[in-house]
Amino acid sequence: MSDRWCDITEDEEDTSPWSTGPLIGEASGPLIYFPMRWSMAEEAPAYAAAVAETMGLICFDVQQNRLSP
Repeated sequence: MSDRWCDITEDEEDTSPWSTGPLIGEASGPLIYFPMRWSMAEEAPAYAAAVAETMGLICFDVQQNRLSP
């Protein structure tokens, strides 16, 4: 996902959807949590789910308590 948005720690133009950084710090074992800013709440999750699917990964939306399509 860093191809589309940079880490918030490198975001000079304020375009990153991530609310913490570095994002790799949100990885724990087989999981990674993507904390996102409200302003990107529609665009970023859809993109994250699409990228996960292409990689054979599962994307779970904790706020909606469901798997993302």
